[in-house]
Amino acid sequence: MIVRAAVLFLSGLLLSFSAHAQDWVWAPDFEVGDTIPAIAAPDQNGDIKTLSDLAGEKGLVLVLSRSFDWCPYCIAQLQKLVDVAPQFAELGVTVAAMTYDSQDTLKAAEEDYLVTFPLLQDVDVKHVTALGILNKQYEPGQRAYGIPEPGIFLLSPDGTIRFKFADQDYRMRPDFSLVLQAANSL
Repeated sequence: MIVRAAVLFLSGLLLSFSAHAQDWVWAPDFEVGDTIPAIAAPDQNGDIKTLSDLAGEKGLVLVLSRSFDWCPYCIAQLQKLVDVAPQFAELGVTVAAMTYDSQDTLKAAEEDYLVTFPLLQDVDVKHVTALGILNKQYEPGQRAYGIPEPGIFLLSPDGTIRFKFADQDYRMRPDFSLVLQAANSL
């Protein structure tokens, strides 16, 4: 009974969330139930991480951010993620974040914000392009070229999308309490 109520609650949240911007869909080519393209990206230490390296027993929260160097909304979101990462760990879900930032920038963010999880570098904009979330406002050669439309995937250990969280306005970021509720349902 409690599980059914939780599922109905989460379904209602997700329906109201998706109704917020009916003409805009984050990661439009990847729906809940689809599997994301393979992940192979260097972390802040230069180590290549794959989904099997990243996912916990019940899955992975993958946060796609613009930049931990110059984007105040991304930095604020990263600081919140640092705070809630232990709660995800208690649920058997690990966390990772990905940006187009250089390894040096990711290492500095790790040190500045006391990050204890992988910060992944999207080399050559490979992942955001494959996911269909490349911000098309910027052209190659511009400073912000390679940033995604920010959002969050909650993935099963095999890379199946269990939930997606995003807002059309890059300044608005999904509340991690919603992601924690979804993770708790896994």
